Amino acid sequence: MNFLVLLLVALILLWTPWRTGYPRDVLQPWVARAAGVGRQWGAVAAVLLLLVPVGLLLWLVEGLAYGLFTLVLHVGLLLLSVGRHDPLAGMNADFLAAWRRQDQAAAALVAEQQLGVTAEQADELLVAVRGRMVTASLQDYFVPAFWYLLLGPLGALGYRLLELASRREGQSVTRPAALLVHALEWIPARLLALSFALVGQFDITLRTLRGLAGEWELPGGELATRCAQAALAPELEHEQQEVLADTRQLLVRSILTWAVVIAFLSMLS
Repeated sequence: MNFLVLLLVALILLWTPWRTGYPRDVLQPWVARAAGVGRQWGAVAAVLLLLVPVGLLLWLVEGLAYGLFTLVLHVGLLLLSVGRHDPLAGMNADFLAAWRRQDQAAAALVAEQQLGVTAEQADELLVAVRGRMVTASLQDYFVPAFWYLLLGPLGALGYRLLELASRREGQSVTRPAALLVHALEWIPARLLALSFALVGQFDITLRTLRGLAGEWELPGGELATRCAQAALAPELEHEQQEVLADTRQLLVRSILTWAVVIAFLSMLS
């Protein structure tokens, strides 16, 4: 059923207006309220407390209507767990529009305001935007999918709750939540980098991954970004306007690689 759930969620994200999940981010209000309960690890426990009623609901609907309710609930919870950036389409739309007009000042402003990246030179700006795109794909799609496959919807939902809590600046929950998020991203980031090697420049990417894989402190987004750079090495010599299109294609090919592997494992089970 896991492959079917992932397929349904992918179709919803691709063909419906819900490209970033539900129209309203229903997890954000819960995290904002729970993060103020207790301090540090106590606040983290309060944030994750939402998993208890969700787990109970999953247990109650198990086997009802030949598993139809379970399927619907899994799809709904995974939609809650995906990120809200749409890195493969809408996230970079304004930046690309400004870049194609050759208005680098406007592109830099859009990148700073919408993507949270800054750079002095045009080449550095493209590298930063590409990195933001890869990091968002890792956090929005690949990590939730990985933990859904391992732990079910509670794993994906738990990651999203912690990721939202880690972005609560100035609160005591931020640091412990960020530590857990880093741990949860460690394996998926390296698997994503490996998929970059399979669909991109294999030797260069694998050599880059070997040099970075054992570094625990390295953020998952940075590792994935460096490996994406290596996978796209020849393409980056082309016109700069094509860079983000090449990055998008690399991410799509990686998603398809994951889909093939998951489908194969599902048939074996």
